Amino acid sequence: MVERVEIGDAVLFCGDCRDVLPTLTGVDAVVSDPPYGIAFRHSGKGAAVAGAKSVRRHAVSIAGDAEPFDPTPFIEYPAVVLFGANHFAHRLPPSGGWLVWDKRDGMASNSFSDCEMAWTKGVGNAARLFRYLWNGVCQAGEKGNKRHHPTQKPIALMQWCISQLPMNASVILDPYMGSGTTGVAAVRCGRRFIGCEIDRRYFDIACSRIEATYQQADLFMSPPASRTACPGLFDAPAIQTAAE
Repeated sequence: MVERVEIGDAVLFCGDCRDVLPTLTGVDAVVSDPPYGIAFRHSGKGAAVAGAKSVRRHAVSIAGDAEPFDPTPFIEYPAVVLFGANHFAHRLPPSGGWLVWDKRDGMASNSFSDCEMAWTKGVGNAARLFRYLWNGVCQAGEKGNKRHHPTQKPIALMQWCISQLPMNASVILDPYMGSGTTGVAAVRCGRRFIGCEIDRRYFDIACSRIEATYQQADLFMSPPASRTACPGLFDAPAIQTAAE
């Protein structure tokens, strides 16, 4: 059973995106940080291991990350931003561009990656660089805010990614929504949003974060809207589905 929740111009699905995608129409762009297929696990206390069989107690795994990621269902959309694409580049078309997030911004390297990369379609082929410090307690923004997901991205980064999209990309889909950062960024950018998340823990967090963003509405956002849970896929007018 897939649960559907509407919050303002955002429609969020708790369930497997593979069940939801065939029902959607009118999506202009996919912006996502999918599971890369590297079996990444994070302890939540600074320790992260990719592909390790033994990790710290209480390690956090990511749904679907133990299997190779297939980007095929997503690269057919008009515009695409897929993080971690260097891990599945052999499955991508030779054309396309790259966005590079410099997460050190001048700080010395450590055991983690200095940057993360996203493959793009429909935003030009030039490589673009975004510098934004995001290294444990050292970060350029969102200081004091809890990180809800082991691979959570900064809101500023996802807003920048959305700003690279064509102006007519008004409906943004994140099929691996996690804790909802792309949705928060989409709301702040005045775009409509569709998100899918299979893990109930992160889905509830995403709903709360996106709802809070609407409650902080300014001139560039829609007025706050009440949160309504809909048990079916096909019964809300905000985002049209194929069945409608």
